[in-house]
Amino acid sequence: MTERRWVVFEDESGAALNGLVRRTWGQHGVTPVVRLNGSRGARENMAAFVAYRPGFAPRLLVWHKSREGYTKEHFPLLLTMLHARLGGPVTLIWDNYSSHTSAQVREWAKGQERWLRIVPLPAYAPELNPVELLWKIVKDLLANRAFRSIHELAEAADAALSKIKHSPHLLHGFFTGTGLALLEGPGPRWSGASPSLLTCRASPRTPPGTCV
Repeated sequence: MTERRWVVFEDESGAALNGLVRRTWGQHGVTPVVRLNGSRGARENMAAFVAYRPGFAPRLLVWHKSREGYTKEHFPLLLTMLHARLGGPVTLIWDNYSSHTSAQVREWAKGQERWLRIVPLPAYAPELNPVELLWKIVKDLLANRAFRSIHELAEAADAALSKIKHSPHLLHGFFTGTGLALLEGPGPRWSGASPSLLTCRASPRTPPGTCV
């Protein structure tokens, strides 16, 4: 990793109104029950970027929206906004999801070589992506709940991400958990620095990823 570049890992995930079921505590002899609202189709889709750079606090940037997931039409805009937020060149590491490797995204990326490098993860290697560990915690925080509306689910997702933001060791731990190495240059590194979080939710009337 070079001193001046942000190394950014990306991944997408989602959460449904009916939520996930996890093992939990309950009264002896009484099975815990999660009462569902009957709505099965509504879903909140999220795209997260975890950014690392020696000498800087790691950063978490998340965009999320309802209905359809993020596709090849959305990633040029998301990456443009990511670059604007980080304010420096980016080495992007992500998986081989078809939208990531689409001709549309690859052609767009050719015009961004001044600030963007894309490195694909090896096939079937989610353990090398720190964002996978982020999703595990988010989904645990959303588990065993049935949400009454997509708005309530979006607020719960924001709260889960905020909880991670206020646990600075987690963003460091996500990277450490991959077994990858962060090369550090001279000078102070990480100490006293707090990770920062940006979450944006798209409006149905605005492009996906636009903050409202």
